[in-house]
This record gives sequence, structure tokens and C-alpha cells, in this order.
Amino acid sequence: MYRFTLDEGSKFPTLVVLAIGAAAFVFACGHKSADTTTASLPATTKATPTGPAVPVTPPAPAPPTVSHYKLAVNAWRSGDRDGAVTEFRAAIAEDSSRLPPRLNLSRVLIEQGKAKESIDEIQLVIALDSTSGSAYRLLGRAHDFLGQTDSAVAEYQRAIVLNEQDGWSMNNLGLVQIERGQYDEALKVLSRAVELSNSSTFRNSLGLALEKTGHYTAAAEAYKSALSADSGYTRAQTNLTRISALTETPGTPVVDLAAEALAFMQEVESWKTPKN
Repeated sequence: MYRFTLDEGSKFPTLVVLAIGAAAFVFACGHKSADTTTASLPATTKATPTGPAVPVTPPAPAPPTVSHYKLAVNAWRSGDRDGAVTEFRAAIAEDSSRLPPRLNLSRVLIEQGKAKESIDEIQLVIALDSTSGSAYRLLGRAHDFLGQTDSAVAEYQRAIVLNEQDGWSMNNLGLVQIERGQYDEALKVLSRAVELSNSSTFRNSLGLALEKTGHYTAAAEAYKSALSADSGYTRAQTNLTRISALTETPGTPVVDLAAEALAFMQEVESWKTPKN
């Protein structure tokens, strides 16, 4: 029987250890190799198709919505007053608090000869805004159309107190005064209107007041000035032709339009004081 000597026995553990170490080394190397191989594999990617981009047509924009108010104004400008009335009423139905549709509706109604109906609309405006000078001016126009000149004068005066730059109320007031034979009063208010605006209408009205007060030379100048601002103003041309045939009374004083306008503004101050 073979026996291990002390020397051989002492070598056996060493051989076992060496064998185990070698196996572990091989296993470790193999594991490391597997890791390295796996890490080095390229990632698989999906091919992206190439080619020209397909154009995409955007949807057509929706047509803009036209408001009833704008439709009304367009109809009015084109002479379609009935259409304007319909659209202004539709605009009011959408928002009853807006003043412009009601004010313009009242203007169209006056043009249609429906002054009484216009007054109803204007009163609704005043109920919404009692400081609207435009409403009182239109109220004056409606009363004037109905031949109610006292009421017309009172409303024009109220509009001017609310807005001392309201040349149209002054022009309208002056024309009512001419109709009533109050030529000196008309001369004052129309002198102030022309100071505020170089309107051909205002200058023609001033010419009428000057003509009625016997200032023919100044009247002719006013009519010429109106034609200078609007060469197609046939009414001013007719007035100029008529005045050219008249002879001014010798010694007629030169009229001071600035002084007349100032006198009117002083009168306006008196309107602001409540009457007992």
C-alpha cells in the first residue's frame, strides 16, 4: 500500500489549492470574455425611410364674421335705409347697452320721415346716458322735422351746454333761428360754428345769416369759402349767384364775426344757470 510521506502529504494541499485556483481563473476569464463580447455588440436600429416630404395643405380659414352694426352702416352708406334699420335693430338686440346703434338708428329714422319713432329711440339713449350731447342734438332735429321749433331750440341749447365744441348743434340752431326770423341771433351762433370748423355747410349757413342781416359782401365771401371747401356744393353756388345780384346798402358797417362768436359764448354761459 502506498503511503503518503510527510513531504508528500504536505504537497497535496498545495496541489489542491493550485487546482482550485486554476479552475477559478479559467471561469473568471470565461465570464469576463462573455461580458466583453456582449458589451461590444452594436445596438440594432430600425432603418428610417427616406424620400421627399409630402406637403400638407392647411385648412382654409373661416370667413370673418361681419357684425350687424357694420352691415347697417354699409347699407346706410349705399342708400339702403330699410336694410340699415333692420341691421341697427339686430345690433341693438345683441347688446342693448350700446349707444351708437341707437343713435344711428334714430338718424336713419329721421331721414325716412319717421321723426316720432326716432324720438322714442333717442329717449332710450338718454335713459342710458343723460349726458349724451349727440342724443339731444338728434332730439332737436326730430322736433324741428315735426315743426316743433321751440322744443328744437331747447334741445340744441342743451346739447351745446353739454359740449361747447358741438358745431353741428350750433349750425342747426342757427338755421332754426333763421327760419324764425331771428337773424341777429343766428349770426352769433353761426359765427361760432365756423370758428370751430371749416365746414362748407357751416360757412354756407353763415352766409345765409349774413345775407339776412344785410351784409351782402360778407355773405358772398362766406359762400365762396363754402365752395372753396367743396367745389361741388350746389346750394352754396346757388346762394352765391343770388347774392351777386344784390347791392349792399351804402354805409353798412363791416361785421366783426369774432365779436359775434364771443357774444354767443357769453350767452351759452347764461344757459347754464337754472331758470326759476
